[in-house]
Amino acid sequence: MKNARADVEAPESSRPEFETVAKPRRGIVAWAAVVVAIAAVYAPVLRELGRDWIRDPNYSHGVLIPFISAYLIWRQRHTLAELPRSPATAGLWGILAGAGLLVLGTAAAEVFTQRVSFLVLIASTVLFLLGWRWLRALAFPIALVFLAIPLPYVLYYSLTSPLQAFAARCAVLGLKILGVPVVAQGNVLHLPDTSLEVAEACSGIRSLYAFLALGALLAYSMAIPATGRILVFLATIPLSVLANAFRVWTTSLGAYFIGPQVAQGLVHELFGVIIFVSAFGLFVLIRKGARTLWDSGR
Repeated sequence: MKNARADVEAPESSRPEFETVAKPRRGIVAWAAVVVAIAAVYAPVLRELGRDWIRDPNYSHGVLIPFISAYLIWRQRHTLAELPRSPATAGLWGILAGAGLLVLGTAAAEVFTQRVSFLVLIASTVLFLLGWRWLRALAFPIALVFLAIPLPYVLYYSLTSPLQAFAARCAVLGLKILGVPVVAQGNVLHLPDTSLEVAEACSGIRSLYAFLALGALLAYSMAIPATGRILVFLATIPLSVLANAFRVWTTSLGAYFIGPQVAQGLVHELFGVIIFVSAFGLFVLIRKGARTLWDSGR
C-alpha cells in the first residue's frame, strides 16, 4: 500500500516545477497576442506615419525616435524586471479611450488623432496589464514618441505664420541697428539689390520640433527634480525661436554684403545647420548650469 500511495503522489511533487515553466510561457504568449493585435489594428496608421517621416523634412528626426525609445526601455530592463506586476483596472478605461480616439480619427480622416490614440493605447495597456509603477517607468519613452508625430495642419500653420513674422521683425530690427537700408512688406524684406522672403521653411518649425526632442532627452537624463528637468526642457523653445530669428538676420546681412546666393542652395542649408548646432551647444551649457546650480544648492 505504501508503494501504491507513493506512485499516486509522485505526479503532485512535480507540479510546482511544471507551473514555474508554464507561467512564463503563458506570459510570453499573452504579450505576443497583445502585440500582434495592436500591430494588426494600427498597421495602416504606423505605415503612413513612417512615410511622413521620410517625405516631410520637418519631421525627418522621427525615424530615430522609436529606436531611441526602445533603447531607453532596454537600458532599464534590470530595473523593470524587479518591479512588481500590479494590474490596474484604470488602464481598461484608457484602452477604451484610445480605441475611441482611433474610431473618431478614422471617421474624421484626422491622422493626428489616430496616431495619438496609438500612444494612449500603449500606455493604457501597460497600466492595465502591469500597473502604475511600470507606467511611471515607461512614461518618458512612450511620451517621447509624441515628439515624432507630425502636427495637425491647423496647428502647424497657426504656428508657422507668427514664427515667420517674428523672424522677419527681428531681422528688420537688426538690419536697421546696423544701418542697413531695408523695407519690410509682410514677410518680404526689400534690400537695395535684392529681396528676401521669410518663407514657411524659414519659420523655424523644423528646428523647433527637432530641438524639442533633443532637449527632452537631455533633460530626462539629468539627476535633478522633475520641475528642474521640465524648466530645462522648456528652454529649448525660446532658444530655437531666437536661433531661427538670428539665422534670418545673418542671412539678410549676407545677402546685402555678399549677394543673394547666400540665401540659396547649399550655402543656406549649411548655415542653418551651423546655427542649429550652435543653439544646441548653448542649450548644453544651460543644462550644465542648471545641474551645477542644483548641486550647489543641496
